[in-house]
Amino acid sequence: MAEVWKAHDQRLDRTVVAKFLRVNDRGTHPALRFLREAKILAAIDDPRIVRVHDVDEARFNGFWHLYLITQYIEGQTLRVALPKGRRLAVDHALRWAAELCEALVPVHARDLVHRDIKPTNVMVRGARTADPGASGSLVLLDFGIARTYTAYGALGYAAGVTGDAQLIGTPEYMAPECFVQDPIGPATDLYAVGCVLFEMLTGRQPYSAPEDYGALVNLHCRAPIPSVRSLRPEVPPAVDHLVTRLLTKNPGERPADAREVAGLLRGLSLAVVPHPTLVVTPATPPPPGPPPGPPADPAREVEARCNAVLEATERDPEGAVGERVRLLGDVLDFAHATLPADHRGTWLVVLHLAQALARAGRPAAAAELLAPVAARARQVLGADDQLAVVCALNLARYIGESGHPRPAAQHLLELRTAVSGVLSATDPKLSEIRYDQAHWLAAAGETRRAAAEFEALYADHRTAYGPDHPQTVRLRELIARTRA
Repeated sequence: MAEVWKAHDQRLDRTVVAKFLRVNDRGTHPALRFLREAKILAAIDDPRIVRVHDVDEARFNGFWHLYLITQYIEGQTLRVALPKGRRLAVDHALRWAAELCEALVPVHARDLVHRDIKPTNVMVRGARTADPGASGSLVLLDFGIARTYTAYGALGYAAGVTGDAQLIGTPEYMAPECFVQDPIGPATDLYAVGCVLFEMLTGRQPYSAPEDYGALVNLHCRAPIPSVRSLRPEVPPAVDHLVTRLLTKNPGERPADAREVAGLLRGLSLAVVPHPTLVVTPATPPPPGPPPGPPADPAREVEARCNAVLEATERDPEGAVGERVRLLGDVLDFAHATLPADHRGTWLVVLHLAQALARAGRPAAAAELLAPVAARARQVLGADDQLAVVCALNLARYIGESGHPRPAAQHLLELRTAVSGVLSATDPKLSEIRYDQAHWLAAAGETRRAAAEFEALYADHRTAYGPDHPQTVRLRELIARTRA
């Protein structure tokens, strides 16, 4: 719906989050939703809800530019802390689910339903994949589609800001009543909590139908509720029973109060033997003899493990993409534990894991994972280093594939400026940067700028390689298409 940036408040010298939305008219549904999100956040004073600092608007270049400034949470999303295919220790999953329910208590107290509870909308304060800790608290984000479940109110149905019969949310975590346009309530959010808890415990969503929206709707509305214990037998029966209650099709049969569910989850977590690590791995018998020490050459061991995963999953690249994400996550944990900070070996694993996430249809998660590494690699290695350039190129692609072509083009312009004094005009990497920049400009609707970039690149390639070179011919075709 909008672009979100990490920013620096120069007046108060603090890091903030800036959310921008460009609209033709302040009376459009997106603009009203944007303003309503600011009002909702300003009305809730709770450390588990992201805080709003400012909201305003400006008109220039014929458009209204709305902006919302919110608190910056040092940490990462639950999706990054828990990549798909991974699962948490049972006590960690229960505690984090309890914190998520506790964050919903002040929301429901104001007769509001969040409507988009999912791992990417939950920040784990201070969390790291390799060092989760039990003390990191969850903070709930993105109230852009929250609405009241009462009949009237300035923030609810009377505002009419979601449109008639308009489905908004993330289908993998939406309750059945959302699909059939039945009344919503706190139980709607608790269904999504059940989906998230199911995923934290099993490493998979309760219902999945890639690229088949109708089948996914049918699963949420009619399919039997899957059992957590059928996928992970060591989960206590009481936990399985609570997840089943949360995922019940009829909202009236689910727990109706987030505070009650949080208390149940806290009690269940106390009854579970604490697990020392975040990720549960299959139990294996200990090897004979003394426990093995750290590898003699950690960097070589990380490289070997990464290559083994890539080779093993390349035989079936489409079918094994989820397995590649899971296994590369394990390698990344090992790299964090054995290699020093800012090690190229760790950055290479992150690069491969981000590529796997993008191939799995999750470019936003790929961008979120790669962004800090790309920035650090450029700072430590220099903008023209091969690894730094590859990280920056891939990051721009994932940003563009996430639906943000203009920021992707801007990112590539900055990269191009940084390396243009070092790389020749026809260097393959610089050509790739220029090509991608033109591609995302075209995707953003800036066809004149895109055509100009393609033409400049074409002139350089024609001079260097000749008019009949395949890349030169391809560029000529792209120029014609863009001009058309």
